[in-house]
Amino acid sequence: MNQPPTVAVLTEIFEKDSHVHFGSIHDFCEELANYSMQRQSIFYVTSLSMYVKNEKSGYRWIEGEWRKTEVPPANVIYNRLHSRKSEHSYLFDQLIEKLKDERILMFNHRFLHKWEVHQYLANHSYLHPYLPKTELFRDKQTLDSFFTQFPVVFIKPIHGSQGRHIFRIEKKENGFLLDYSTSMKDAVQQYASTSALFASLKERLKSAAVIQQGIDMKTIDGRPIDFRLLCHRVHDSEWRVTSAIARMAKQEQFVANLARGGEIVPIDKVLQQWYERKKAFQQKMLLKDIAIEAATVLASETEGLYGEFGIDLAIDQEHKPWIIEVNTKPSKQTDMVASKRFIRPSAKAVIDYCLSLIDEKE
Repeated sequence: MNQPPTVAVLTEIFEKDSHVHFGSIHDFCEELANYSMQRQSIFYVTSLSMYVKNEKSGYRWIEGEWRKTEVPPANVIYNRLHSRKSEHSYLFDQLIEKLKDERILMFNHRFLHKWEVHQYLANHSYLHPYLPKTELFRDKQTLDSFFTQFPVVFIKPIHGSQGRHIFRIEKKENGFLLDYSTSMKDAVQQYASTSALFASLKERLKSAAVIQQGIDMKTIDGRPIDFRLLCHRVHDSEWRVTSAIARMAKQEQFVANLARGGEIVPIDKVLQQWYERKKAFQQKMLLKDIAIEAATVLASETEGLYGEFGIDLAIDQEHKPWIIEVNTKPSKQTDMVASKRFIRPSAKAVIDYCLSLIDEKE
């Protein structure tokens, strides 16, 4: 190879006057650029339209600012498009064809929705103990069936993210209490029967959803705790956990997502509050093992190339871990940077994986 290896991030670019912004991954892109320089590779940020329309331009980090400049074709593209709509567009189809023709690699191929993630994981029996019972939410019979088995169930849009539009339903002696994760007045409502509850849900659900067994999650001060483990591919089937944090739900909220008011808490602090030191370490290692197994399974089962997953887990009151969700485009908010000079392990892992793909291809 005559020119240095070239890595591009594909994302939404917001240009106004002389300013440019890359949305929620703006600072992360700066870290990717700085680490690429350390690894003697070219790095730039491009958009779907810029790349497909062959503009041969992209944004490079030069002397402390992003400058639009001529760039070479990328050897590897890291897909950080945040719009599912974009990934279902004609332009995206053109991108896939273009990459195929030019033999350019891209990861993470596309968003995976909740139902297909569950199906992929459920294909592997050794993961069954960690998977809450989950089905597509189709009819009242499914609702009735879940409430004969579980006192609490969740209903989640299959394309949902950031803990939005999730229903938590608890069976009571005199009916059902329905709570909603997205802020609104009078969020908790009571229904006397599953018929009334189903009619309300049918009216409020705007897209396909899954129904899931409710997990009695461990808490601190009554606030549910979950864990986000960020997994990166090293090469082939080898994955590693690059960051692990706990998230504590806002008071009176049942999801711990930061977008819903959750707080980041050090994972060791949480586990050591629940367990003595040795048991806390064992639980942390178990969470990591489960996250790596889930990432490995998904990467092997899905179409396209994947190099990064955010795995959400919880521990219940019986001390049993559960896989709650998997994120194909994990937020960088949970992987906070300590200072402007610091390059997060996840940024290094992304560039290292890109360069390993380029090496393997040569």
